[in-house]
Amino acid sequence: MNRSLLKTFIVLCGLMNGGIVSAAPLDNVQFIKIAPKDEKAVIKAADGKLVVIKPGDAVGENVTVKEIATGRIVLEEKTDKGLETVIVRMVNDKTRIERLSRTPESRPVLTAPVKGGS
Repeated sequence: MNRSLLKTFIVLCGLMNGGIVSAAPLDNVQFIKIAPKDEKAVIKAADGKLVVIKPGDAVGENVTVKEIATGRIVLEEKTDKGLETVIVRMVNDKTRIERLSRTPESRPVLTAPVKGGS
């Protein structure tokens, strides 16, 4: 019964707001519920509207949903430093956001031994 209630809630939210979340910073987005079997989640946008998201959807101007799984939503954010992976974890109705950015490694300069000739 709980699963059918969640599906009904998701469908109603989708019907109420079929649009994509407007350009808003990720800090103003509240993550409400994750439905991992359907690969969908419910968020509360900065304007207070409930929105159903799925992989491929945009959340804000530079954030894209990459994956929705049990207990987490994986987002990809375009920043001026490059792409950043944002993992939103939900445990016991508490949200924790982790940001992972890729920085290029600094590799040592390779040198070859030189034989001295006389």
